[in-house]
Amino acid sequence: MEVFSRRSSVAPSVRPEKGFPVMAPEQVQLLFRRRLSEICARFEDWQMPVTVRGVIGEVRPDHWRRRESTPLLDEKTGTAILLDISPSLLEGDGLHAGERVRVCGLLRAHLHQGQVMPRFEVLAVGRDAEEKADRQREELLQFLRGTPPQRRSFPTREGARMLLLGIGVGVDRLKSMEQALGGFWTERNVTFRAVQGDGAAGQSLHGVEEDIVFLVIAGAQAVETESAMFMKALLHCPAYRVLVYDAAADDGLPSAVLPHMVDCFFRTTVEAATFIRQQSSVVRQHQDEERAHQEELAALRASLAALAERPGETSSPSPLFLFLAGLCLGGGLVAASLWGLHHLFQGG
Repeated sequence: MEVFSRRSSVAPSVRPEKGFPVMAPEQVQLLFRRRLSEICARFEDWQMPVTVRGVIGEVRPDHWRRRESTPLLDEKTGTAILLDISPSLLEGDGLHAGERVRVCGLLRAHLHQGQVMPRFEVLAVGRDAEEKADRQREELLQFLRGTPPQRRSFPTREGARMLLLGIGVGVDRLKSMEQALGGFWTERNVTFRAVQGDGAAGQSLHGVEEDIVFLVIAGAQAVETESAMFMKALLHCPAYRVLVYDAAADDGLPSAVLPHMVDCFFRTTVEAATFIRQQSSVVRQHQDEERAHQEELAALRASLAALAERPGETSSPSPLFLFLAGLCLGGGLVAASLWGLHHLFQGG
């Protein structure tokens, strides 16, 4: 919310909030008292840009018409300073008494009943980042309590495809990981997509058609993934989900929660790519063995068909033919059983 007082002429150089020192209401009061001599010497011109963090105080409704100021309280000491903005204007922007806010403005002075008092001219006001983060965390925890994670298996079908999705990571960086994935994954079956923010990432996860989602999140973008919308999209994504942080992320909520919502989590892109390459190699080996087994069975069926179609044989099969047929079928069944048991124990 941006508020510009009609009584102030603020130079553009003081409007950026990044250069303002961040203080509590009591610190502002102390600053004002220490600068009182300087203030009195330049009463009309004196001003100091500052950012204040505190809690919006209550103002009785019958006082709204008689005063335009809103108290901002120090959370620890209860010390208050008056913001040169009406409570109704704050409430119109969704800010109510008891909420923690961050106010950027100019500390000035004015005479009140013969005394020099501080006046805080508001330039911008919004919810404090900590307050906003607490609300997001609570919403996220409520969502997670009602939605247990669902685990998926690494895809084994032939012709599987992958979505390499980067949040805060460029396409060039994503393409540089292709070689580490091995020869199984090329631009033919890998889609590279770079997005910014959890909204675009959530849309990319909805209705994904690829079999694997390789999700790469930049450390600076980790906070963007803590919204309930993104978590819901990640939980309901039908693909096999591999997550990695491209840079060291904070040890906050995203690092603690996201790894438990995917099928595999890795600290580095090299580890994640190595895992995908190894799993793809195992799947390819199983596919080759299955293909060889099917070819053997097809050859056995062809041999039996050739024996059955030999010319000069009676309609009743000879004992030799029955013996050979039983031998071939029995060998095929034994081979199939051994192959199935091998893969059963290997998969366990």
